[in-house]
Formats: sequence, structure tokens, C-alpha cells
Amino acid sequence: MLLALWILTAFGIALWSLCAWGLHTLLTLDPAWLDDVNTAAAHLPWGDWLATWLPGWQELLRVGIDLTQAGLAWVGSAAPWIVWAVWGLGCIAMLAVAGLLSLLLKLALRKTVAPPARTA
Repeated sequence: MLLALWILTAFGIALWSLCAWGLHTLLTLDPAWLDDVNTAAAHLPWGDWLATWLPGWQELLRVGIDLTQAGLAWVGSAAPWIVWAVWGLGCIAMLAVAGLLSLLLKLALRKTVAPPARTA
């Protein structure tokens, strides 16, 4: 049971690290790459189908791209540091929860297992 807990914790930290690495990579790119998303969205093969189900999706995408560019410009070069600080806090939180659950499991298993009977 304890082994499964720590394996799941290690898996969670690995996924958390992968997400942080991906976000760090995106934030270190030039925000101008978002303009390419806007031009690519205009040439989507299923754009007409999407327009029937979600009218105004291109304007909504354009607003989202503009907000993302403004946010990246506002955060600036501090974004990677913020990502890694949040990553560190998340790892510490996961390890603390796993440690607490490990302690609770040890205490619970100690109470459920009866000591062996003494024979004379």
C-alpha cells in the first residue's frame, strides 16, 4: 500500500514536471508565434462547420490571442521563474500530502494488525 502511494506520487510529480517544462517552453518563445495561430485558424478545413455550431469563433479566437499576447508581454521575462516557483511549490505539496498519507497508513495498519499471541 505504501509502495503504491509513493509510486503514484512519483508519477504525479513526473506529470507535474512535464507540464511545467511544456509551459516553460511556451513562455520562452516569442509571443509573435500566436499570429501564426490566427492565420492558420482562418484556413481550417472544418472552419465552416465550426461556424455553424459556434458563430463568431474566429473573433473569439482573435480576442483570446490578443489577451494571451498582452499577458505574455505583461509578465515578460519573469514568466519562466514564476513557472518554476509554482512547480517547486506543487512538488513540495505533493510530497507533503504523500508523507502525511504514509504516516496515516502506518498508523492505521499498526492498529488493525493484532500482535501475535504469546504461548507459554
